Amino acid sequence: FCHYSTTVPIIKLAMSLTNAITRSLSQLRIGANQLPAAKSSIQIRTKVTKTKKLRLLKKANALPKRLPPNHIPKSQSIIVSPTAQRESLARTPEPERLSNLLSSRSSKLSQESPPLRYNFTNLQDEMSPKLRKLFDLTNGSSNELAKAQKSRAMELFEMRPGDTGSSAVQIMALTSRIQQMQQHVAVHKKEFSGKRGLDAMYVRRRKLLDYLETKDFDTYSTVVKALGLVR
Repeated sequence: FCHYSTTVPIIKLAMSLTNAITRSLSQLRIGANQLPAAKSSIQIRTKVTKTKKLRLLKKANALPKRLPPNHIPKSQSIIVSPTAQRESLARTPEPERLSNLLSSRSSKLSQESPPLRYNFTNLQDEMSPKLRKLFDLTNGSSNELAKAQKSRAMELFEMRPGDTGSSAVQIMALTSRIQQMQQHVAVHKKEFSGKRGLDAMYVRRRKLLDYLETKDFDTYSTVVKALGLVR
C-alpha cells in the first residue's frame, strides 16, 4: 500500500491535468464554431495552361465540318410532293436496274479484246500480230489466267473504275479464289492446310454477304443470283 503523503500530490496533479484538457477542448469547440462555413460548391480551375491554349486556338481555327452532297438540315421540313412520288414510281426498280447494268457490262467485256500478259493490253494496237500472240493469255501460266479471271469478275460489280473495296467486289474476288482452291483440293486430296484455308474463305464470304444483305439488299440479291449461291 502507498503512503498517504505520496498519493495526495499525484491525485491533485491528475485533477489539474484533466481540468486543463477540458478547458482546451472547450476552447477548440468555440473556435470551430466561429470559423466561416466551407463552400459547398467545387472550386473551378481558372488557370489556362499551354495545352489548353493550343486546344482552344485549334478549335477556333478549325474548318467547318463537311456536309454530304444531299444533306438536309434537321430544321428543314421534308415535304413529299405527288410529283416526286410519280417520278419515283416511273423509275426502273433497283433489282432490274442492277441486272440491266450487269448484262450491259458483261456484253461490253465480251466485245473487248482479251487482256494481254504483263499488263500490255493498252499497247496491243501498236503490236504486230506475232508479238500479240506471244503475249496472249493462252501462253500464260495458271496464276496469270487466275489473275485475269479475277480482275474480269471484279469489273462486273465495281462501283467506280479501279474499285477494289466495295462488298460486292470483295465477294467476287473471294469467289474466284474459292473456285481455284476447289480445283486444287479436288486434285490434291490430302492437302489439309488448303482445305482449312478454303473453309476460312467460305466463312469470310458468308460474313461479307451478311453485311451486304443488311446494308444493300438489292445488290446482295443480284450478287447471289449472279454467282448462283444458295442462301
